[in-house]
Amino acid sequence: MTTPHLDPVRREVRALEVDAPKRPWQKVGVIAVGGLRTIGFGRNSELLLVVSSAGRGIIDCTNCTKIARDDAEYYDGEEFLEAKGIGSLEGKIIRVAGVIGGGLPNNTQDGWALEVVTLDWPEHDVLLVEPFSSIYDSLYGKQAKFRKIARESELRAFGFSYTGKSLVIATSSGITVYWRT
Repeated sequence: MTTPHLDPVRREVRALEVDAPKRPWQKVGVIAVGGLRTIGFGRNSELLLVVSSAGRGIIDCTNCTKIARDDAEYYDGEEFLEAKGIGSLEGKIIRVAGVIGGGLPNNTQDGWALEVVTLDWPEHDVLLVEPFSSIYDSLYGKQAKFRKIARESELRAFGFSYTGKSLVIATSSGITVYWRT
């Protein structure tokens, strides 16, 4: 199936270089995680639960620091896209996304959005779209307002925290964390 009407959008996405997002977003850091399987945010927090082949950990996305760690192999609830929290998330069931499916929020309440476009497989372009904009705006004579913030071949998960203040991109080997006030 061909969709030539989308060629202008394809050209625009391909022409973009990977670039830092605009304010208010700022890159907080990158954390290496070998064998990353799934990730999920605690509700009403910036705490990210990370499940890997080497156990579970929690990252505080406001400053990109590891605040809890459990080295035990863990797969309970994975088939239901859930994981039990540890540390500050102890006693909570966290919805997760990653190698087995699922998804994190792709939009914030104030209009920021994430889109993933795969034009040159296996590379996935992660686009941060400004409020009240769309990657398709140029098709309608408007200026499309988005940036390519990552290009990944081993993309596991991406999305916002439920508060909309954190944004993460997870690959098989690490997590890039962005935050805004």
